[in-house]
Amino acid sequence: MGLVHNLSGLIVARVFLGLLEAGFFPGVAFYLSCWYLRVEHSFRLAIFFAMATLGGAFGGLLAFAIGKMNGIGGKPGWSWIFMYESCSESGPHAEM
Repeated sequence: MGLVHNLSGLIVARVFLGLLEAGFFPGVAFYLSCWYLRVEHSFRLAIFFAMATLGGAFGGLLAFAIGKMNGIGGKPGWSWIFMYESCSESGPHAEM
C-alpha cells in the first residue's frame, strides 16, 4: 500500500487486505481451541485480545511518528507508514 499513488488505488488495496485478514481472529480462536482445554482457552484468548488492543494503541503512536517523515524520498507520510509497518510484519517471515 505504500506504493500506490492515488486514493482509488489505496481503497482497492485496503479492500483486498481486509478480505484476506477477515478470518484471522476467528482462525486464532479456533487454533487456540485445538491446543488448550476449555478452561485454559478463555484465558489465552483474553490475553490475545488484550495484546491486540495494546498493539493498536502503540501502533497509533508509531504511525504518528512515522507520519512526520512527510516529503522524504518524494513520498507522503502515509506512504511511509504503510511501508514501515509492512516491513515489520513481513520481515520475520522472510527469515523462515
